[in-house]
Amino acid sequence: CDDPARFDELLREAAAERDSLGGVVECRVAGVPVGIGEPFFDSVESRVAHLLFSIPAVKGVEFGSGFAGSRLRGSQNNDPILDGEGHTATNHAGGINGGITNGNEVVVRAALKPTPSISRPQETYNLTTDRVEPLEIRGRHDVCVALRGAVVVEAAVAIALADLWRSR
Repeated sequence: CDDPARFDELLREAAAERDSLGGVVECRVAGVPVGIGEPFFDSVESRVAHLLFSIPAVKGVEFGSGFAGSRLRGSQNNDPILDGEGHTATNHAGGINGGITNGNEVVVRAALKPTPSISRPQETYNLTTDRVEPLEIRGRHDVCVALRGAVVVEAAVAIALADLWRSR
């Protein structure tokens, strides 16, 4: 949800219903030098995604225009180069071409699922009784783990980029 007021409303509704919400965390990194990464096994995308998917709630990762870019034509999704330094008119590639940073801002998004641990009773299989029964998890629960996950996503991206930079 791109509207902060609407998002606050959705958070209140989910909390009142003893439920949870997922979210997408966008991380932008400026000042990444040209040439970090490799074209295949150690591509920027594969190394960043590897760390992001290590975060338990992360269920999807995209770079630049990501999944939306798959619905565009090449002429719409290409990033026209403007000068000899590699600056581009757009950044659909998310700062990465062929697994290697291109000098533009690195843009990555991680989709975090709604936490399954909610206060609302849910039907689930009980190994002890061999039956499907209601389960109510008591205690404190985050309504949206993406809110806390933002700093974890940022840290994972920073670690991946620093590691790739160090191994140049």
